[in-house]
Order: sequence, then structure tokens, then C-alpha cells
Amino acid sequence: MTLYGTLNVDAGTVSRTGATAGTAVLNSMVRAPGATPVLLPNRGTLRSNSSNFGLRGSRKLGNGWSAVFQIESALGMDGNASTLGGRDTFVGLASPFGTLLYGGNIDSPYKRGVQERDPFFATGVATQKGILGSPGFNVTSVNAVSGATVGGNAAGAQQQNAGFDARLNNLLIYRSPVLEGFSAEVGYGLNEQKSTSTGVQINPNVWSLQGRYVMGPLFATYSFERRRDVFGLNSLTTLNPGTGVTGAAFTLTADASSVDTGNKLGIGYRSVFDTEVLLVLENLKYTTNQGSVASYDRNAAVVSVAQNFGKHRLAVSYGKAADGQCSLAAGGECSTAGLGAQHVALGYVYTVDPNTSLYLFASKISNEAAAAYNYGVSGAPAAGVGADPSAVALGVRYRF
Repeated sequence: MTLYGTLNVDAGTVSRTGATAGTAVLNSMVRAPGATPVLLPNRGTLRSNSSNFGLRGSRKLGNGWSAVFQIESALGMDGNASTLGGRDTFVGLASPFGTLLYGGNIDSPYKRGVQERDPFFATGVATQKGILGSPGFNVTSVNAVSGATVGGNAAGAQQQNAGFDARLNNLLIYRSPVLEGFSAEVGYGLNEQKSTSTGVQINPNVWSLQGRYVMGPLFATYSFERRRDVFGLNSLTTLNPGTGVTGAAFTLTADASSVDTGNKLGIGYRSVFDTEVLLVLENLKYTTNQGSVASYDRNAAVVSVAQNFGKHRLAVSYGKAADGQCSLAAGGECSTAGLGAQHVALGYVYTVDPNTSLYLFASKISNEAAAAYNYGVSGAPAAGVGADPSAVALGVRYRF
């Protein structure tokens, strides 16, 4: 049995300024932003950055089999609420043929695809998740989709069902052994919210998978996730552009259906000079038979370089999300103008000892006129579309 955790806290500044103002509709998915959209002036902030505490263990059952468990909780180091079992929590069986897990709030195979290669610890204002896993629209990293959450009916939260950087609930997951550098993961979020025999007929469920190859300095992974009847696109089109937050919840009709998919390819290499390079390509696609917009998909790419000098590391990351393309239920031209964004992050990390690091990160997202990309973790408070989040973070990270 093992106690473990990560305490990762930083202090710094954050702002979100430059929002688009006007009374004209921006595109087929984003309405008029309003004459005086909300902004976030520069201010100081303390961030908890996925700090957590956990307990994991195993018990040998014989013939190479073991019972395994993990209970992981979030720690609100910044004064926000902590949770018991609110992160990767499961019980299962491990064997020479792989591991089968039952649980909830488990990082999906799709989410796990490249996050361990993120040079910014895969959390905080500099993480590559400002672009990866998010279609924009103020979507950030959350515990969201599975058979337990459908379309989102809570104002201010429903858009998170569109994010692909998520933990799955009500999950069965299989993780294969590593064979000649190859391994795989498959997860299924059970359809607990399948409709009854009357009214709206939906069957919410999630399939998530990942295949990876790690051999010497080379890393490669492909991730895929398919969500049925989660209605991510309907969540996105409820965005209130003047404030950057969700508007009124949507209502499903009797014949409601949707399919959302994510595809992600990651390639990494570590040179003999201790230089780490990572390239990630991603496509997110949303389809629905509800509302005026029938489909939306966008491509994105993120590249990062990290150079290690003994106890010192310098890192830079650049991400770009395209405007994407869409279609209308009634046909005709569908506009996605102004939905693109760019994200630049710089960082320095000093490794004090194997458990303790000090870091200084700077990060800026430049949104086009109709876009609302945000920091993937520790997101800046919402503002009008087109507002650009910028932040500096000075922090300490301790792992045990």
C-alpha cells in the first residue's frame, strides 16, 4: 500500500482583455458579442494546479494475478473545495494479460495519450491543454462525460461536455501489458442514462482508446474517442458571447441524437543532447440533429521543445487551433470565421531534488474575434469572445 500525492501551487497574475465589441453576428455559431463585453483586468491569483493526495495498493492472488485499487482526491491548496475520490479512483484485477479496472473519474485513454510528455506538468496556465482537447468556447479540463452526464443541464457548466481532456465516469477500462514497446488502452463509459421507453430516446455512452509505442528516445501515440448522445455541439452553441459563459440550457426533441469524436496523434523524441521535442495533431468533430448547426470540426497542432541542463530545464510550446468548418441543418453556407486561436508558453524549471521543483511560467492565448479558448487547467475567469488570457506563474511542485 502506498501513499502518494502532488502539491503544485503557484502565485502570479492573470488577465483576459481585448474582447470583441459590436452588434453584428460574428458567424453561424457565435451571436453578436454586445457593445460592452465583460473583461478581466490584471490581478494576482494563487492556483492549486491539480494538487492531489492518493492511496493505492495491491494484493497478490497467485499465478501472476493481483487485486488492485486506487483512491485519489483533489486538494484545494488555493482555498477551493477538496474532494474525496474525485480523481482517478478504481478497483480491479491485474494479470500477465493486462489490467481490468472498474471506477469513476478516471483519466480517459484519450486524455492520457500525450499528457505525460507535456513540458509544463500537464497543468496550470502553461499546459498544452489550452488548445489540446478543447474546441474553444471557454471549455477547460474537467471531470465530465460518460454515461452519467448528458449534454449538461447546469448553466455555466454544460459546455464542458464538449471537452476531450476529461475523466470518464462509470467506466470499464482495459490496459494491456507492454510488448516490444507497444501497449494499448480501451475504456467504455457505461450508458447509465439510456432513456426509458417514453419521451426522448437517447443512449449516452463513450468509447475511448489509445495505442502507443515507446522505445529508446522515440515516443508515438494515437488516441481516439467517440461519444454518443452527449450533445457537445449543442452545448457550444449556447455560449453567451458577451460574457464568455454558458447561456440557457438546451432542450432535446424525441428523435435526438449526436456523435462527437476526437482523433489525436503524438510523436516525441529525446536526443542525446537531452532535448525533448513533441508534436501533436488533433481533430475534434461534433454532429447533432438538434438545433440549426448540424456539425462542427476543427484541427489543431501543438509543438514543444524542452532543453535540459542538469537540474535546469527551459521549455517553449506553440499551439494553433484553426477556425474549423461547420454545416447547417437547413443547408446553405455555414461560417466559422474568427474561431481560431494561438497559444504560446515559456517556462523555466529548477529541480531542487527528485521530489521538489521550482518553476516560472509565462503564457498567452491570442483568440480571434469569435473565439474563447482558455487555459486548460486553472482557466482564467470568463470574458467576452476575442478576449486574450495572459498569465505569469511562480510556483513550487512537491511530489511524494
